Amino acid sequence: MKMIGKPADAAVIAGIVVFIVLISFQVYANRGEASQVRIDAQGEQWIYSLDADQRVMIPGPLGDTEVVIKDGQVHIPDSPCRNKICVTSGLIHRVGQWLICLPNDVFIRVEGEVPRDQEVDDVAF
Repeated sequence: MKMIGKPADAAVIAGIVVFIVLISFQVYANRGEASQVRIDAQGEQWIYSLDADQRVMIPGPLGDTEVVIKDGQVHIPDSPCRNKICVTSGLIHRVGQWLICLPNDVFIRVEGEVPRDQEVDDVAF
């Protein structure tokens, strides 16, 4: 039994694949210019520029969580939490990306300008 019986079927399938690839590039290629990092911990808030390389210690209930901003990227190299999931989460650099250390109550997110055509109009779950 043939999966694709006619040349027109193959053309439709190829067209759908090309459409999906083009839409994916449009959605994920331009996420906006990241300009700052916002860190929330224990009711306090810190804002740092992504343009300046720095290492900061953020206090939490378990101790200090180390946050490194370097080359426009942010990561957590060390935290006093037990499982170190936040440490293994890697680097973030795009608007909307975030890191969290739940046990130490530290939340980090990248903020900046999102192009008007990339804004989310509505979200449904």
